[in-house]
Amino acid sequence: MRLQDYAQHLISLGQTIYQWAGHFSELDRTRREKVALYAEEIAATLQRAAAALAALEQAPDDRPALLSATRELGRIGGYVETIMSALQRHLDGRKRAGVKRRLEHLQPFELEAALTENGAFRQARRLTAAEGYFRALADALRA
Repeated sequence: MRLQDYAQHLISLGQTIYQWAGHFSELDRTRREKVALYAEEIAATLQRAAAALAALEQAPDDRPALLSATRELGRIGGYVETIMSALQRHLDGRKRAGVKRRLEHLQPFELEAALTENGAFRQARRLTAAEGYFRALADALRA
């Protein structure tokens, strides 16, 4: 998978989950806070991944930055699955299936090869856009 596609899937996933803000009003306070914390963690993870990609733009052979970007991108699926488990009873099967399909697109890929195809900084900007949706989700849950 190309990193550009991966980033676009993250943006799509963030938009989709953010659009469900109305469903979150049905959650009890504890569950809303749990989802908000995971949304913040996804945003922080995307921020760290974007920073690592920006470092790779400056120094393409920076192995620690490559490992950091790989590690951070690998966490996203698990966090989204945790959010979905918190919403299990509040979303219909169609919505859950849509997220599952999107998660399948976030399978691990060869980051080094993806970076040679596209500029790392350009992809870092896309990750930052996805980060924004997850930060907005956390804010909406706490409003």
